[in-house]
Amino acid sequence: MPRAKQLTVQLANKPGTLAQVAQALAKAKVNMRALAVFEGRAKIIADDPAKGRDALQKEGLYASIEDCLAVDMADQPGSLGDICARLAGAGINIDYAYTGITQSAGKAVVVMVVSDLDKAARIVG
Repeated sequence: MPRAKQLTVQLANKPGTLAQVAQALAKAKVNMRALAVFEGRAKIIADDPAKGRDALQKEGLYASIEDCLAVDMADQPGSLGDICARLAGAGINIDYAYTGITQSAGKAVVVMVVSDLDKAARIVG
């Protein structure tokens, strides 16, 4: 199933905050697979979300874990459109999305927070 867990980290709007996040995760040996930063928050797909949350909280940062959809797709034009069209056809809204890397050549991953995670996971799974 294409379900995943993402870290959400509250960020202060000042120089060095994202560096603090990245360095705390590196120190804990937690690898980031996808990252989006917007509106005072970082959204991170990490190889060990619980360990990442703990490392960030030790740094005094507020971090939580949320469910999301992470879909591996071909790294080619049209792949994202096909996924989005399938979700739209099922009446599922995409609240936000961002992309990241995979271990497979020619593949990408799209991370989405959607209005119906269970239904979306069945459709793209």
